[in-house]
Amino acid sequence: MAAPKTKSPDGQKAAGRVAGVLTTAIPVLLLTALAAGAGTLWGMRVVGTVEDTVKHRLEEATPHVVVNPALTGTYVLKKLSPVVTNLAGPGNAWVRLEASLVMEQKAAETADPLAGAITEDILAFLRSVTAAQMQGAAGLKNLREDLSERVAIRSKGVVRDIVIETLVIQ
Repeated sequence: MAAPKTKSPDGQKAAGRVAGVLTTAIPVLLLTALAAGAGTLWGMRVVGTVEDTVKHRLEEATPHVVVNPALTGTYVLKKLSPVVTNLAGPGNAWVRLEASLVMEQKAAETADPLAGAITEDILAFLRSVTAAQMQGAAGLKNLREDLSERVAIRSKGVVRDIVIETLVIQ
């Protein structure tokens, strides 16, 4: 007869460890998968709810503006080419002015020669101005008034106003 095999105490400990790890790891993995699935489903639901809420609030916040056709007019901006020139004083001061003319759309279609003449007038005027005359809000206001007056004279009423887009003095 053969002697029955007896397990060594080290073999029993190793088998017990593997069984303990498996009994702990399997529930942890199952709970992790369950939590990931539940989180994904919950996240998809929340994202859909947030998107609907945002769309609803944007629709409510958008003002419904009724445009009065009598007030719309047909005015357009005719952009002038930038004017870069030196100033009357100090000797090393330069100015760059970008402006647009406010005029009716029909007049703007054929206003290239007029825009060129107005640009020349602005250039000549800026050469006679000092940097000190354009300082501050009052200086900018005076410059705009002077340019508006010159534009009105040159255009004979075709141009309604001038818009100074950028003014850089260096």
